[in-house]
Amino acid sequence: MNHLSFYIHGNADGHNEILEILTSFLSFFEGLTANGGASNGSNFLEGITSLANIHPLLVHFPIAFLSLFVAVDLIGTAAKKPEWRSFASGLLYVGTVFAGLTVWAGFNAADTVPHGHNVHDIMERHEQLGLSILALSMALTAWRLRRPVDGWGIYNALTVILLGVIIFGADLGGLMVYKYGVAVEAVTVSPEDSHHHE
Repeated sequence: MNHLSFYIHGNADGHNEILEILTSFLSFFEGLTANGGASNGSNFLEGITSLANIHPLLVHFPIAFLSLFVAVDLIGTAAKKPEWRSFASGLLYVGTVFAGLTVWAGFNAADTVPHGHNVHDIMERHEQLGLSILALSMALTAWRLRRPVDGWGIYNALTVILLGVIIFGADLGGLMVYKYGVAVEAVTVSPEDSHHHE
């Protein structure tokens, strides 16, 4: 059989959402098995394969790991829970590795993504904040590896600063993408084709 078609009969009015979801799920796998299982990039992970570079794919990891590190570390300090702070250390180390990869991908992205003068200054500030995140997370990692951190102090203040820099850096990244459309292939939607969720 070259083509499989899945038909699922729902209730009488044809608005059974669970069956529609199941139909979509099965259609997805049908697309994967088309042409003898060979995926052609347009069917499988189309969002990732259409990226101009991997910076947008990586950037979420340091944001998530380092933000969670700050939260867990501060709660662990306040609650005097050393096991929480130990868990936070792991988050910091993984987040620092991803920060390094993200900065590397960001430099490649800046060189390969076309952008106008109105975005260039924003991109420069975004790069500086990304480097600051990497430097701060590396410093916190080195400090953590050299000696255990107990109680409140400069270390905790630096983690809060790290979180602030992450927020400002993410804001500039979002500004470039969602306001100026950097590395975004625009899609024109006619008024009659537009769809609004209620």
